[in-house]
Amino acid sequence: MDNNENEVNENVENTSNEVKNEVKQEDPIKTETKTDNNEPIKEKKKTNVGLIVTIIILSVIIVIGLFVGLGIFVFNKFKATLNNTPINDITSMIQEGENQLADAEATLNNSIGNAGLNDVFGTLTNAVDNGTTVQPSSNARTSSLENPLKVGEWGIASKYNTNTRSDQNVNVKVTNIIRGDEAKKMAQDYMNSDYSIYKYEEPEGYQEWVVIEYDVDFADTYVPGELGASPDVNADITGPDGKAIKYNGITYINSVIEIGSRDYIKTKTGSGKILTQIPEGCTDYIIDFGTYDGTHAYFKGQ
Repeated sequence: MDNNENEVNENVENTSNEVKNEVKQEDPIKTETKTDNNEPIKEKKKTNVGLIVTIIILSVIIVIGLFVGLGIFVFNKFKATLNNTPINDITSMIQEGENQLADAEATLNNSIGNAGLNDVFGTLTNAVDNGTTVQPSSNARTSSLENPLKVGEWGIASKYNTNTRSDQNVNVKVTNIIRGDEAKKMAQDYMNSDYSIYKYEEPEGYQEWVVIEYDVDFADTYVPGELGASPDVNADITGPDGKAIKYNGITYINSVIEIGSRDYIKTKTGSGKILTQIPEGCTDYIIDFGTYDGTHAYFKGQ
């Protein structure tokens, strides 16, 4: 009887152990998910790629919108300023800009020592000591639109001085007015040169090229800087009333190009040359030298 009880107990213990082992072996079911092929499924990691792309796109759209809005704002401000600004004030601002450019040129000249600005680009020579054959003025006089000077007479006009940063008077004389084929060739030669920023084109309808040569005398009223000064003087072409040229019932707006040497000179006198277009056959026009708010020298065209 005892033997039988022992066997029963042993069988019960063995059975109990087997059940425990089976339970332990199947515990992974709690932590793994199995497929039909008993292969464990690995948990996929979540990503935020879509969200990141969306944020980037929205950021780009916002930046573009800001730039467009800023551009519209600036344009409207500029437009409003022009609408509320008299034409004389606009012209004055343009003149001020030209004066600032002249200041920049003078500053650059001073920063490179005795070399002129043109020497930096290797196109023209440095300021020279030898003068031209221009005879100093001795009888320069004031003029007006109603009483303009003639070719060969000395007048008084203002020129911006980069040394003093102010307008100072100089004496100016128109020495020659060239028209026709000779003026056309001079325009072609200048515009086809390497240093010209312009491209030659034939004059607009019913107009022709005109070259105006002039002398300038700094006299005692204009004080050049250490490097000298450029001989060019601001010029404009107008009708007898100071406005646009009117000829044969047509109104012409003329522009002027300085084609003379821009070299700084250390002498009292020098020469300049301007290029413009005039209606064919027209002689009723005025050559106006001087800065916007300064003294003007008026010459009768021919």
